[in-house]
Order: sequence, then C-alpha cells, then structure tokens
Amino acid sequence: MRFLLVDRILELSPLQLVRGIKHITRDDHYLCNDEQGTLCFIPSFIGEAIGQLAAWNVMLCNDFRLRPVAGVVSSACLHRPAYIGDTLLIEAVIDDVDDVAVRYHGVASVGDEVVFSIESALGPLLPMTEFIAIDEVRRQFSEINRPGAWPPVASAGELLQNGNEPLPYLLVFDRIIASDPGVSLCAEKRINRAASYFPDHFPHKPVLPMTVLLECKLNLAREFLARAQFSQHYQVSELRKIKMNEFIYPGDLVVTTVQVKRHDADELILSFRSEVEGKRVCVLDVVMTAKGN
Repeated sequence: MRFLLVDRILELSPLQLVRGIKHITRDDHYLCNDEQGTLCFIPSFIGEAIGQLAAWNVMLCNDFRLRPVAGVVSSACLHRPAYIGDTLLIEAVIDDVDDVAVRYHGVASVGDEVVFSIESALGPLLPMTEFIAIDEVRRQFSEINRPGAWPPVASAGELLQNGNEPLPYLLVFDRIIASDPGVSLCAEKRINRAASYFPDHFPHKPVLPMTVLLECKLNLAREFLARAQFSQHYQVSELRKIKMNEFIYPGDLVVTTVQVKRHDADELILSFRSEVEGKRVCVLDVVMTAKGN
C-alpha cells in the first residue's frame, strides 16, 4: 500500500508555504480504531502528511537533488482523530532552509477545526539518489501538483455503512519483555521488509518511517496505562522532544523502554527511549492529560 499521504497540492509558494489535502476514506490502508472503536486515520500519519507536504516544497526548490528525512520535532499535538469522510486540509510553513536542513511547522484541519499541529520540526537534507530515483520523485510530484482552492467543507450527514468495514491496521510492538506496572515497561519490535510502507520509504534505501515508530509508542503508552491501573484516566495530548538519531532498517530489532517522567492528578509524562543493538535511535516524551481537564 502506498505511503504517499498527500492526495493533491493546491498551493505552493517556493520555500515559504504549501497547502494540500488528504481525503480519509474506506480505501485508506492506514486506519485504526479510536478509543470508542470508531475507524480513524492513524494519528501519527497526519503528522507524516504534514511532513511530506513540507518536503515537496523543499525538494521542488532544489530541483529534487536533496530530500528531508526525519530529525527533530519540538512538539506534535493530536487534537482529535480524523475519520472516514473527513478531508484533511494541510498547511506547512517553511521557517528556514539551506543545503543542510529544513525547519518548518504545520497544521492539519478538518473544516475550521485543527486536528493535528507540529511546531519546530527540523529535517536534515540528504542526497535524493540515496533513497529514490530523481525521475520517479518528479513523476510523483507531477501527479499531485494540481493547484486550486480549498474544497468546500462537507456538510454533516450520516456515513453510509456497507457492512464490510476495513480492518484496522495495527502498529504495535511484538512483545513485552519487562514490566513494572506504573513505573516502566520494555518492549521489542522486529522490523520486517514485508511492511507495506517500505516501497515508498524508500526504494533504494528502505528505512522505518519515524511516524510508524511514534504510533507504536503511542500504543505502548496505552498498554502502560492499562497495566498501571492508575485511579485517574489519562489521554494523549502531545508528543515532545522527538529526536530520531539513526535510521532503522529491515532486519533490525528495536527495543523500547518507557518510564514515568512526571505523574500527578492532572498530567502524566512518559519518557521513551528506543535502541538498536544498544545504540539509541529515537527518544521522545508523551504528554498525557487527565480526562475532563
């Protein structure tokens, strides 16, 4: 299944601003269940769509010689899921760029409602040919670069049920290898080249998308909560201090540890560290707020 998540680019101001859309439909492969069991687009992949949109702007402006890869994100906030029938209106703003890295921020909305936002993302720029043929990237860009206006906001209505709902796509760790309920949790995930996102990420150099690992960590945070059995109920509100240090390749074994960084009646902060062969590859903090606050 394709891992190109922008359906159409509507507006592009070189090295400044780019706007595009992503329709959420039953045709999407990357659907999961929200807390109520309703199918929605995988939350971390909304952030992926914002990052891909920013990347298209930068790649076009360097004639597709260089491409951004995941690096550092100061803050990513999920405000609400995006559901089947929603259209994501995506905007990415380039704050600074040179031949070494790009810094950007962005937002995805459904109508006038913000559903996901990214602040202060930094992506190193690497040679395009390490990852994919330049002609192939140009072809992909030409397919989606169709300028136009924002589509009208869809009116509320009843979503038709066809009796054959798509199955959720699970992004989880393979097994728990250590657990101290309410204190820490350790899990491992084997990276398999058969995963559907590798052909697009990337043909010449398959590497694990950072957003896949982030979604696995969000689900691990929920597993941590289930085992902790805190008296208060928490929900994910923000991912902070995301840093990807190294590429993760098919065949790697990723070991991730989650520990409590802060815990009170209003907020729970979990600290995540992922390693491959004992070397750090990714860290972040997951901020969870008490439900009802």
